[in-house]
Amino acid sequence: MKTLFELCKPRQSVFEETKREDVLNLSDLIEGNIECVSFFEENYITDGMKTLLDTAFNRFIKQGQTGVVKLTQAMGGGKTHNMLALGLLAANPEFRSKVMTDSKKYKAIGKVRVVAFSGRESDAPFGIWGSISEQIGKREAFSQYYSPLSAPGETAWINLLSGDPLLILIDELPPYLENAKSKTIGNSDLCA
Repeated sequence: MKTLFELCKPRQSVFEETKREDVLNLSDLIEGNIECVSFFEENYITDGMKTLLDTAFNRFIKQGQTGVVKLTQAMGGGKTHNMLALGLLAANPEFRSKVMTDSKKYKAIGKVRVVAFSGRESDAPFGIWGSISEQIGKREAFSQYYSPLSAPGETAWINLLSGDPLLILIDELPPYLENAKSKTIGNSDLCA
C-alpha cells in the first residue's frame, strides 16, 4: 500500500516563495492578473463548481431560469475560488472544452462579459452600482445616482444590463456594508 505522501504530491508552485502569500480575489480577475492555464492546472474542479458552471452557462444559452446564484459555503469554503473559475471560463471560451465536461453544449456562447465587485474595495466612490456601470462601459447611465449616492431602481438596472450576456460577480459584501453603514445620507445611511 502506498503512503499518503506517495499518493499526494504537492505541485511545485507550493514551494515557490513568491506564491506563498498569493490569495486571489475578484480584483485579480478584473485586472487580468490570473493566468487561465495555470489556474486550472493547479485547481480541482469539484462537483459544486461543476454545478455552478452548468447553472450559469445554462442561463447564458437561455436554458436556465436561475439568474442569481447565492454561494453559501462557510468561510474558507471556496466561494471566491468558484467565482474566479466561472469568471475565467465565461471570459475565455477557448478553455471551456478543457475544463467543462458538457462544453459542446455551450460552444455557441462566445466571450461573456465579466464584471466584478469585491466589498474589500469599500471606498468605491460611486458604490457597487457605480463600479458595475463603469466596468460595463456605461458609467454615465447611472450618473444621477452618484451625487448624492442613491440606489438605482429595478428599471434602471434592467436598462443598464440589457444586451449581450453578462456575468456579474459580487464578493465580500460585509466590509462594503460596514463602510456603507458609516456614510450618512439624509436621515439614514448608504446601507439602508
